[in-house]
Amino acid sequence: MLATLRPRLPSSMLSWLFGLLLGMLAAAAAQAQDAAQLDEAYQSELQAESVALRARIQQMTPAMQELNTQVSAALRAGNRSQAQRVAEDMARLEPHNADVQLFLGKLHAQQGELPAALGRFDRTIALNPDNKWAYINKAGVQAEQSDFSNALDTTQKLIQRFPGWSIGYNLQASLLDAMNREADALAAYQQAVRAQPASALILTNLGNLQRRMGRLTDARRSYEQALRIQPRYALAESALAGMPPP
Repeated sequence: MLATLRPRLPSSMLSWLFGLLLGMLAAAAAQAQDAAQLDEAYQSELQAESVALRARIQQMTPAMQELNTQVSAALRAGNRSQAQRVAEDMARLEPHNADVQLFLGKLHAQQGELPAALGRFDRTIALNPDNKWAYINKAGVQAEQSDFSNALDTTQKLIQRFPGWSIGYNLQASLLDAMNREADALAAYQQAVRAQPASALILTNLGNLQRRMGRLTDARRSYEQALRIQPRYALAESALAGMPPP
């Protein structure tokens, strides 16, 4: 199936961002991924997109559905080159299908073909400006290229289109933090906390930044709030356990 993406979560937030992009590529890769850092809010958002994608696939022509079945088989077999060839056939058959463009972009990114990936993500956004994850994917590739300025610009466009989406602000905050703009990152995390969905991961990220800034009382509160939203969330539990005594 055109990728129902599952995240990979390395320790650094920007590595996490690019891992999210790549890890969502195929269910076959999920066995090697550690999703412990992914909270219920992110899981719910990704699941909603997965359901919507399956519905769109069901509306495809029979010829496209047959090709999509071949993509699924190639991915299950671990043959990404074959999956890419078939997906390119789909793109030629329906050049205005944004889901196919997004999937090809992820395949290019997974193979380290970052300029090609960016081209596909730009095409996806042009075809469907309301695809939130196309912006996430594009910003992830730009961050992987250390092009933080343009990644931030991509994220700003996402936020402008979806001003109430907490995940957009979390991405913005992570990029600002990577650019050593701690005060701006703090403000972005605080906006993320006020937005929806409520996320234990975002609160943990906020707490981590507050801790690095020496705001230990605020950090503790952020971790505790994360655990109120999602009890036993491992990242928040670990961070809170590692705090110095009050």
